[in-house]
Amino acid sequence: MVRCAVEIWSTSADWRIKRPSLTRITAHLSIIVIALAAVLAISIEIPGRNARASAASGLLGADKASPAASSSSGTHREQEPLPTLRSSPHFSDIDAISRWPNPHTIIPERPRAQVITYVVQRGDTLFSVAARFDLSPTTVIWSNRAAFGDVPWLVRAGTELCILPVDGAYHTVRSGETTASIAAGYDIDPTKLYNEWNDLPWGKQPREGQQLVVPGGKGEQLAWSPLIIYSTHELAMYSHKGCGGVMVSGPSGHGWFTYPTGSSRISGWVFRDPRRRMHIGLDYRCRRGDPIYAADNGVVTMAGRYGTYGIMIQINHGSGFVTRYGHLDSVTVQCGDSVFQGDLIGTCGNTGWSSGPHLHFEIRHNNVPQDPQIYLPQLDSD
Repeated sequence: MVRCAVEIWSTSADWRIKRPSLTRITAHLSIIVIALAAVLAISIEIPGRNARASAASGLLGADKASPAASSSSGTHREQEPLPTLRSSPHFSDIDAISRWPNPHTIIPERPRAQVITYVVQRGDTLFSVAARFDLSPTTVIWSNRAAFGDVPWLVRAGTELCILPVDGAYHTVRSGETTASIAAGYDIDPTKLYNEWNDLPWGKQPREGQQLVVPGGKGEQLAWSPLIIYSTHELAMYSHKGCGGVMVSGPSGHGWFTYPTGSSRISGWVFRDPRRRMHIGLDYRCRRGDPIYAADNGVVTMAGRYGTYGIMIQINHGSGFVTRYGHLDSVTVQCGDSVFQGDLIGTCGNTGWSSGPHLHFEIRHNNVPQDPQIYLPQLDSD
């Protein structure tokens, strides 16, 4: 290439003719120089890298070193054994990054991403359900007040429970409620309602009917065991002309009653209501077709239409106690049937003297009407 350049230079005196050739030659020479520089750079050994490699090699191979290799000069020196790679406190001094293999991956536990539904199985209790999901029993109660009917000791197989991802309460927003009022009711900071489980944008107010996870929320305390209110030593029995006048015995009551609708929500008249003193029962809120349950063990003594009650069921619990369930839409039992507390006996309706779907519920002792609210579970005042 040099020879070609000299010939071109000597054969022509015009610079404009020489310039294209010289430009091409210069470009080729530049590429060659760059390639040679790269090859040279690769062949040069970096002292720092070699030192680190030698140090690491020495650490890894310390246990296999022979006595002869420990002394390469004429004088013999006592050489201390190098520590192993795992136990060396100065391994970081060789400027290397190490990561030990670990076949076991540790995945940290995180709260579930959403509320789930659990169907109660036969043999389940409030405490076993809470333990299954690592929640407190109070969380299960406060999240399922309607399902438990304020009687946490009565857990029916087939009941669907809302299971929260964290301890707290599950609140259904009512008309007019705000984050501030809801938080005050559960004794928490309002900002806790803006969490990963609630579809609630920051600063927005909840809509009516929306269900909110209230982490750390505390609801009303309930009694953990039933209060025995009457003797259970007598068998329940019936002898009624509407049922054929046959004497039949069956299971006596537990000694305490539970809510016949599964909920403590009252709708309409109460016992001896000031607006109507002749009202001798308690009206419970329910929708047409909702299940109605036996308030205690006993024997069915009436099942069918009965005057202003419409379709009615009466159960004898023994010890002089009977319960009545009026305005039903349908019945699932008949006279003489033995029933147990929590058994389905009919559905809510609007029959007889009724202005809308609800349950008229009575408790009688020796045929004297009693105030049901005295015998049903009450909120613990503590």
